[in-house]
Amino acid sequence: MNDFKLVPLKKCINKSVYLMYQDISKKELGSINILNGVSFEEFKKICENYIKEEKIINKELNTTTNRYILFKKNIPIGEVGIRTTLNDYWINFGSQIFYKIRMSKRGLGYGNKILALALDEASILGFDKVRINASDDNIKSIKIILKNGGKKDILNYKTKDGTSTSYIIKLKDKS
Repeated sequence: MNDFKLVPLKKCINKSVYLMYQDISKKELGSINILNGVSFEEFKKICENYIKEEKIINKELNTTTNRYILFKKNIPIGEVGIRTTLNDYWINFGSQIFYKIRMSKRGLGYGNKILALALDEASILGFDKVRINASDDNIKSIKIILKNGGKKDILNYKTKDGTSTSYIIKLKDKS
């Protein structure tokens, strides 16, 4: 258990995290990894913009986002983001948490670990519940959300890639 930790992105912009992002698909089931395929220099610039989004609202998304890297010992496993400025869209529809696990570490339980730690972090940030969405085709992510207390809220809504379901996870029930 102590082998795992979430580290804010701003504290770990380095070559091993860069390589982790190269091991995450560029596009899959509603998620885009803009860090895949860029140079290390471009990676650092994009990460600096991500760090700014912790305090400055991303105009396209109309929210701020804290990003963290999951480490097991010193190995970066995946990324998780928590939307921290909530408005009607994020409260009633948008996914407040997103996560990605590197391809070489999938199927090993890291999705459950990253979401559980993100829920702990969301609780520390003052949330009593979060909304998280998953493509209806993403069976593994749905299982992770359900295992972490997700309850279906909005079923099978249309997206540009198919359909998704929105889940609510009550954090006060996590203890």
